[in-house]
Amino acid sequence: MNTRNTWLTYAAVMMFATAALHVLWAVNLWADSAWVADVSNGLLGDKRWLWGFVDAALAVLFLAGGKSLLDGRDFGRWVALIAASIAIVRWFYWMAFAPFLSLTILAMLFLVVYGVLVTWGEDRGAGGARAA
Repeated sequence: MNTRNTWLTYAAVMMFATAALHVLWAVNLWADSAWVADVSNGLLGDKRWLWGFVDAALAVLFLAGGKSLLDGRDFGRWVALIAASIAIVRWFYWMAFAPFLSLTILAMLFLVVYGVLVTWGEDRGAGGARAA
């Protein structure tokens, strides 16, 4: 019986959760919500529509990577590493404007990267069975 690696399953689920958070954040940026911090002095000034586009693109990457991780493909590992790395840099920028949200998403993303990297060299064909 083949069992799925728990770290990869965790990484896939967290990628889906992160995709959902990025979609919510993109909608809030596009809607010009009042609770989104004023970032007019920051990078890209007051172009919230552009930040919303970046978040929507990251959400698509996270969805594709999470699905691919659940299917056991290496494509999902690469997408997870690249998308999580981009999102980590992005959320470090937002740390000053939304600290609690940033810290939560950063923790999720760092665990995704860890989960993917710690299982990189494992043989996928072995599953959960080990020779005695």
